[in-house]
Amino acid sequence: MLSRIADSLFWIARYMERAEGTARILDVNYHMMLEQSNQPYRLRWDPLVIIAGEHERFFSLYQGATSYTVLDFLGFRQENPNSIVKCISNARENARTIRDRISRDMWEDLNGLFHEVSRYCVAEVIATGPHRFCNLIKFGTHRFHGVTDATLSHDEGWQFLQAGRALERAGMTARIVDVQYHNLVEGPLSEPDNHQWMAVLKSVAAYEYYRRQYRARIEPEKVAELLLLHGLHPCSIRFNIAALQEALRAVSGTGHGTYANEAERRTGKLLDTLVYDRIEDVLSRGLHAFLTDLQRTCGAIGEDIARTYFYYPVAE
Repeated sequence: MLSRIADSLFWIARYMERAEGTARILDVNYHMMLEQSNQPYRLRWDPLVIIAGEHERFFSLYQGATSYTVLDFLGFRQENPNSIVKCISNARENARTIRDRISRDMWEDLNGLFHEVSRYCVAEVIATGPHRFCNLIKFGTHRFHGVTDATLSHDEGWQFLQAGRALERAGMTARIVDVQYHNLVEGPLSEPDNHQWMAVLKSVAAYEYYRRQYRARIEPEKVAELLLLHGLHPCSIRFNIAALQEALRAVSGTGHGTYANEAERRTGKLLDTLVYDRIEDVLSRGLHAFLTDLQRTCGAIGEDIARTYFYYPVAE
């Protein structure tokens, strides 16, 4: 497969996953704000900018984190390369450049989503509430993934889509747990904190699964265990690193117990940690340090994938 095509497919999946993740945290946080209006603005909105990894850029454009400024920045601002509108636009542009290598249904679905999203503005979303807009993104990305699975050959190109989606979701989950655990674990679990941990689980579509899995009140340690180390939920870091490993091995043809390149080596090493560590091990070493290292590793894996499959030296 040409490196340009693999690169485009990888980033289509990353951009779509990034848009969905941002829509989820915006929607959940907005509803939490309505139910817990006594919480200070900083606690409610500032963490979302940190999760997006755009804290410095945000405060170069706005004076403070409010519902309007955060929705504008994360939803619509063109100066933010990770805003929802920008991510959908970038995914569409990548798809446009390889239209002959994706299915017609994929292109029509993504192009239609782009035009639907383009009709919204921050003033309208603030006036009516973000739920409809966020649902458009969430279910639009789900539909796109379903169309892709149903209409695109499950060859190397499809594997690059899976790799991009898994790597992006693992990184997003790590940032959500890191930021919210730091903000909320300051003492005994109070009722407002319990409500906010519900929001953390809902922001990754894991609240109902948590209730079925643990059948207990929400505890920060169990939330961290589920989102980091659980092997079955599709938003857990372990699940996504395993999916990433499977996709990379499918591309290279590498069997179990070995690796063909640095991306596979790093991924396998990280997966071993997630499989064999217990949450007590992670917490004893420090959750923030663990997640910081994990995010750094995910970034390195992304660079390794690019060097292995997307970049080729130009002959002099």
